[in-house]
Amino acid sequence: MTFTLKQVETFRTVYETESVTAAARRLDVSPATVSATLAALEASIELRLFERVRQRMQRTPEATLLYEEIRRLNVGLESLGRKIRAIRGAAQPRLRIGCIHAYSGVIVSDAISRFRTRYPDTPLYLQIRDSNTLRDMVVSGELDLAAVADESELEGLRGHRLASLRAVAVFPAGHALARLDAVEFSHLADADVILLNAEDGSRKRLDSLLHQAGQSLRVAIETPYSSTVCQLSLAGHGVGIANPATALGMETAGLCYRPLAAPVHFECHMILHGSRPLSEAGKFWATCLRAALAPLVERFGV
Repeated sequence: MTFTLKQVETFRTVYETESVTAAARRLDVSPATVSATLAALEASIELRLFERVRQRMQRTPEATLLYEEIRRLNVGLESLGRKIRAIRGAAQPRLRIGCIHAYSGVIVSDAISRFRTRYPDTPLYLQIRDSNTLRDMVVSGELDLAAVADESELEGLRGHRLASLRAVAVFPAGHALARLDAVEFSHLADADVILLNAEDGSRKRLDSLLHQAGQSLRVAIETPYSSTVCQLSLAGHGVGIANPATALGMETAGLCYRPLAAPVHFECHMILHGSRPLSEAGKFWATCLRAALAPLVERFGV
């Protein structure tokens, strides 16, 4: 005894409509095709399923028993479908992600909006920390993946560079530097400058370039985070050199920025554990973060 899913679907539709013509309309086939498919099913299973009475398909008791069994199986298939959707991430456990402060504003917000379009029911656990702390959290299994700066140690981890962005000079609206297309070191000769700490990778690149050029800057304030650089600059405490991802988020508050002419850049790397597989939701999060960074890469990419 053999039968096909097409035959089963045809039987179910005829049973529900009690009409070959109505079933044909629902299945988008000809009435002749419905009749032939139904006849083939009856022959295969050796059961009479309908009696034709005044152009109506009268159900036999055997047809009712078969229909109820198909309904039961269909409920099982629907349950299986729900489980498959859950595995694909529609209702999977929370995704644990981390990000350094520089990308925690508009970039992360944009990435979350993109992520929610595919995984609206997946909770996100978000940690905003420095690169070294995030690395330790990925190694220990506290986080599934994290966005870090280039100075982060990658031993035992997998890393993917998402962006490399030119540094920007930041200052309040109305500042004299606003008339420039790009800021040279010479334009900062008489300014109080706000920089990241000396341990930061981009700061090391900046110091190396200044040393090679035989130049120096009047450093007024040092701080670990680009967000603090931007806030202090906006408050009038000096001209900052910052990550454009952070500067972009403060533009509406009145912060202005121009690309730094010198080849100083900030990087963003996605890190994940070297031996633990990543869920489909985790892979999609990385895609969303890359898409959120794309406009900045277009404007400031190295």
